[in-house]
Amino acid sequence: MDKYEHGGNIYVYNEDVIDFSSNINPLGFPECIRDSIDIAVLTKYPDINYTQLKRSISRYVGLKNENIIVGNGASELIYLFVRAFSLKKPLIPSPAFLEYERAVTLSGGNPLYYEISEEDGYVIDANKIVNRFKEVDSVIIGNPNNPTGKGIKRKDVEYIVKEAKNLDLPVMIDEAFIEFIYDYEEYQSLDLINDYDNLFVVRAATKFFGLPGLRLGYGFGSENLIKRLEDYKEPWTVNAFADAVGRRIFDDVKFMGNTRKYIKKEIDYLMNELKKIDELVVFDTQVNFMLLKLKHQSVNDLKEELLKRGILIRDASNFRYLDNRYFRVAVKSHDDNVKLIEAIKEVFK
Repeated sequence: MDKYEHGGNIYVYNEDVIDFSSNINPLGFPECIRDSIDIAVLTKYPDINYTQLKRSISRYVGLKNENIIVGNGASELIYLFVRAFSLKKPLIPSPAFLEYERAVTLSGGNPLYYEISEEDGYVIDANKIVNRFKEVDSVIIGNPNNPTGKGIKRKDVEYIVKEAKNLDLPVMIDEAFIEFIYDYEEYQSLDLINDYDNLFVVRAATKFFGLPGLRLGYGFGSENLIKRLEDYKEPWTVNAFADAVGRRIFDDVKFMGNTRKYIKKEIDYLMNELKKIDELVVFDTQVNFMLLKLKHQSVNDLKEELLKRGILIRDASNFRYLDNRYFRVAVKSHDDNVKLIEAIKEVFK
């Protein structure tokens, strides 16, 4: 498996597969955008400042336009943050999203890692992070973390950011999955932006709004931090379609509420059923995907068997600190989730 391979790469499989490897909103995208294509003006450049798009995000999160930056997916903003601050030795709690490490190594850096403990249920320990601050030049954290599906409470995030500020360390919190958490208000860190100018928070329309093909990411920071990022950023990286769609999705409160309720219900169902399968260790999750571990076999064998049954899972062995016993599955439609459970049971028979 490639070192930086992701889920969702269904294009290499000829079969018509149900893709459990990619953690996108199973409810699809908000209906309100069906006619957004009509308002996308393709004969002009997008507004280079994305004023209306930022205004829409501003209404959604309660921050000013000057605190917002937009990009071609969260990935662009992650790479931009690393570049703008010349990060060479960030601390990355791991296992973690592989692009954090890749962004740093491509910029000539060598990340340091803090191993999130399986014994602690993969919950990040804020004290263990802060204790490593003397060794590093920055911190990059997924909240909730991918692939483990666990969030860090806001008070712990603030403790990390505050201690980092005392040492002038920039902190990036990747909140790409935070809106899936049922009580996400207890975890999000946007209200820390105005007090801590070392904090950058990243989000994406990709996952929660079910729009991976659109590539729309957005980030938050103090006015100074955002200005610094804008100075390093290429112009027009958000196309007219993404701009038009982004002006609408953040107003669809009903879609957001329905998503959280649905995810909570299906997580409960999946956890309950998967825990009945003796061969599996199931780790608790708060989001639309979960990490699992095989007790006696390699995930490659399971993956091949499930592919024969039209199901694709995410081999998680290329995440740091995980080996060939680990895999990740996303929450899909209820019928598809039932198919996953039945297929795994069948394989283990």
